[in-house]
Amino acid sequence: MAAVALAAVFLSVTSAQTLGPDEVRITSRPYFPPPAIRVESQLVQLEVVVRDPRGRAVCGLTKEDFAVRDSGKGREVSAFSVEVSTPAASNSPRPARPAPQPETPSIAPPQIQPGRNSPNIRWIALVFDDLNTPTADLGRAKIAARRFIREAVGSGDRVGIFTTSGAKTLEFSGDTAAVLAAVATVESHQRAAASGLTGCPRITAYEAYHIVNGDVSVTQVKVEEACRCSGAAGCDASPELMTPGQFTLPTSSSSGDRGDPYGGGPLVPVIVSVQSQARQTWEQARQASQVTLEAIRAALDQLRRAPGRRMVVLASSGFLSATLDEEQDAIIDEAVRAGVVISSLDAKGLYAEAPGRPIDEPQEEAELPVGSTILQIESLGDRLDSVDSAMARFAESTGGQFFRNNNDLDFGFYQLGVMPACTYLMGFPPAEDGEYHKIKVQLSKKSRDFLEFRPGYFARKKAPPAQPPATGTLEAEVAGSDERTDLRVASSETPGNVTSTGRQLTIRTHVEVQGVSFHTQKDRRVQKLAFVAVLFAPDGRWVVGKEAVMDLTLKPESYERLLKSGISGMMTLEAAPGAYRLRIVVQEGVDGKMSATSKELRIPQA
Repeated sequence: MAAVALAAVFLSVTSAQTLGPDEVRITSRPYFPPPAIRVESQLVQLEVVVRDPRGRAVCGLTKEDFAVRDSGKGREVSAFSVEVSTPAASNSPRPARPAPQPETPSIAPPQIQPGRNSPNIRWIALVFDDLNTPTADLGRAKIAARRFIREAVGSGDRVGIFTTSGAKTLEFSGDTAAVLAAVATVESHQRAAASGLTGCPRITAYEAYHIVNGDVSVTQVKVEEACRCSGAAGCDASPELMTPGQFTLPTSSSSGDRGDPYGGGPLVPVIVSVQSQARQTWEQARQASQVTLEAIRAALDQLRRAPGRRMVVLASSGFLSATLDEEQDAIIDEAVRAGVVISSLDAKGLYAEAPGRPIDEPQEEAELPVGSTILQIESLGDRLDSVDSAMARFAESTGGQFFRNNNDLDFGFYQLGVMPACTYLMGFPPAEDGEYHKIKVQLSKKSRDFLEFRPGYFARKKAPPAQPPATGTLEAEVAGSDERTDLRVASSETPGNVTSTGRQLTIRTHVEVQGVSFHTQKDRRVQKLAFVAVLFAPDGRWVVGKEAVMDLTLKPESYERLLKSGISGMMTLEAAPGAYRLRIVVQEGVDGKMSATSKELRIPQA
């Protein structure tokens, strides 16, 4: 029974047009069942890809060709097999290579990842960094992504489209047309020009960071530039100071009785102006980078409970992540714990920058000081490394790849996202000390080939096997079959539009507000309603599900109105025609009351 990805969700409140955005907030995500009960024989799973210097997968290796170390100690591989994939030749941006026959496992491989789907099906979150990527770079990335999507979806993968601005998203879908349509609508939403707040002086975010953090040499150059292009008051008072290399910032020891760190010199207004501009520029860039990291983490959160293989592919021209180490570490920690791989593609391609200002920026009439050109040339390498730092860090720390310094973005997406011709699956018993363990996999014989694998795992402390969800939790009710009527909820379902991969099922629910407790905060009535709808196959297997949360902070008049009319919600699932059991659970967040119902239904053919 082929389940397909989820369609959009929409929740509505009766008389919603009278509710302001400060009264209701709705969020949704796919619903996946909790991980299967872990058994003591569970192994640490390694998925190793071996590539030659041209990036092609190397097949034909055996268990004896690999050596695995866990925190520096050699480990015996207790399970080994080879997974073979044949790309769809008709849609592949690269010529399809003949797939070798799978190796005979030296040891029968156990189920080392509970809940795994078919090994060739993955969940891929494609994240476009539209906050930091210029229009031209984003356009090239979109063209390459479309070819990749045809290949990935054609193989049965589920692809979700996300943007760092939040302007456009598409939850995971196996509908090629829908995914391509979502990519087409992605546009650049850069919040700041690459040149900074003004063209004179031109202070980029990278330069602003150094000025804010006390880099005297960069400050000198920008003060000289400000004087040269604006002729600000005080610049002519000591013209000898403006000779390249001779400008020196006064120290606090030379300050006057007023505590002026610049000694009350004539350049004080210019210096203060440059530093003020730098602070504003860096704060703007830092905020954009913080939003970018939050968007990546949101996409990761969508993947965490998805069954099977999961990966994030980030397409970006790069962003400054200095001072945001804690946020990056949180993303990496969550990805490693969940077994999600993050790969990055540098949308800049093979980047070259000539001396002077970019041709697409307005040129100043005043001749810039030599120091400005020297700074630009000398800082280019460090600047590019700085904006790519987070992307490289995510890939290296989660077992992904970082594609950069290459204009062939088609090949970039192909290398990052398309299933390799062969993957080596290995497993070994985990430690039980509750610590993080670094993993290193090497080839037994010296080779120019390079390996891709997860960098480590978090060991569990020795404890009894996990138990099923506690009775009374939302997860337990979704997995159960009993009816609950703590809340008065009515529901109905209607088959909807036919898609290329299935048919939509529209589910409507109506919650009676009378009898539902609300918290009171000042003059507002506060409550949270969670809606979950899941389709199960007749044999009890999870097929597809959706979870939506409605946060309410109602004004008195809105609360009184909803006491009479109730709250209505609508969600849309998508699945292949066939027989299912529909489970609908609604829970309120104050007292934890729930409604749970089950219904046998059939999604008809077109």
